[in-house]
Amino acid sequence: MNSKKMEKFKQVLIELRNHLSGDVEKNRKTSQTDEFTEMLADTTDEAARLSTRQILLNLGEQGREKLKLIEEALDRIEEGSFGTCQLCEKNIPEARLRVVPFAQYCVTCLDELEKEKSIDRINTI
Repeated sequence: MNSKKMEKFKQVLIELRNHLSGDVEKNRKTSQTDEFTEMLADTTDEAARLSTRQILLNLGEQGREKLKLIEEALDRIEEGSFGTCQLCEKNIPEARLRVVPFAQYCVTCLDELEKEKSIDRINTI
């Protein structure tokens, strides 16, 4: 991949990181504000508030995981390994990187990993 394309992907990843960092911080602050509000609430609102808080916490976890993947992709850009599948070491198609710029695996390897996880889940039942 040429340096011009690499720079474009870097900018996209930085924008995603900045956007997610703001969302994670906003969710954390909302969660803290909810703790104070919960003390003042009556019992009929408690279930709705707990449900909303759980959704915010889950989004926070997902956001943090995505943020980690973005940081790793930025590291791979610096190392010169961005766009290379971490399993088979073949190039990840640019079309895939445009959709998921922090992709670690090509579609073939990702399918294999997902099949393995499905088999592991079935075997643990």
